[in-house]
Amino acid sequence: MKLSAIILNLVFSVALFAANPNYTIFLYPDGNKPNENGYVAADEEEKNKRLYKTSEPRMDIYLPKEKADAIILACPGGGYVFTSIPNEGEAVANYFTPRNIAVAVLKYRMPNQNQDVPLSDAIKAMEILRDSAQIWGVPTNHIGVIGFSAGGHLAATLVTKYAGEKSRPDFGILVYPVISMDATITHKGSCKQLLGDDPSEEQRIQWSAEKCVSLNTPPCFIVHCQDDKTVMVENSIRMYQALTAYGIKAEMLLLPTGAHGWGFSKQIPQKEIFEAAMNQFINQQIK
Repeated sequence: MKLSAIILNLVFSVALFAANPNYTIFLYPDGNKPNENGYVAADEEEKNKRLYKTSEPRMDIYLPKEKADAIILACPGGGYVFTSIPNEGEAVANYFTPRNIAVAVLKYRMPNQNQDVPLSDAIKAMEILRDSAQIWGVPTNHIGVIGFSAGGHLAATLVTKYAGEKSRPDFGILVYPVISMDATITHKGSCKQLLGDDPSEEQRIQWSAEKCVSLNTPPCFIVHCQDDKTVMVENSIRMYQALTAYGIKAEMLLLPTGAHGWGFSKQIPQKEIFEAAMNQFINQQIK
C-alpha cells in the first residue's frame, strides 16, 4: 500500500491518554478482504471491550509522546472467539508508549474454522506497519509482534509463516502462547475454532508453530507460567526447543506462578523479573 493511501485511510482521534488510540487503520478499506470467516458487519459485537465476530479487521495505533524507537503489533488472545482488548491490547499500549515504543493493537478476524483468516490479517497489518513506519519516525527494521494465548498462536504463526520480507516481524514476544495443535497439549477451544471439530494430522502439523520454525524465523522471547491450567506450559517449551534447534536467538522465562490471562495488567506475575528480561530482549533487537 502506498504511503498516500495509508494516510488517507487513517482515522484520527486526539489521544489524551494512552488508552485512546492516535489512529485507527482499517486493513482493507476497499473491502477486498482475503479469505472469509462468514461474519458481516452486523454480526460484530463488543462486550466489556471484548470484540466478537469481527468482520472489518483494523489496528488501533498508540504513539509515544517522543519519537518512537520501535513499533510492536499486539495480538490479543481470546481463544480465537474474541479479542481481549483491555489487558492484552490497551494495557500493552499503556506499558510500551511511555518507553518510547509505539503499539498497534490488532483487532483481527476470528477464524470461524477458516484457519487462513487471522494470519492473513496479521500479514496485512505487518505490511502496513512496514510501509507506515517512516510516517511515525520508526526505523523500518524495528517492527515486532507480541501475542497472548490464542493471539500468541497468531504471533507465533506470523513469525514462522509470514508472506515475505515486508510481513516478517523483526522479533516476536510470545506470552503464555498457544503454540501447538498437537492433541496432547493444545488448547482445545482454540484448536476447534481454528481447525474445526476433527482436524487431520496434516492440519495439526501445518498449524503447529513449533513445526514451522525455519532458519529465517526472527528472534523470540517467550514467557509462560508453570501453573497455567488453560494453556499447557509445554507449548512454550516446544517452541523454545524448535527455535534453539534451528539456532534462532530465543529466550524463555518460566515463572512458577501467575496462571493465565494476566496480559499487561497490574497483576503481572513477578513483574520486575519479567520486565527486566523482556526489555533487555527488546533493547537487543532495536539497538
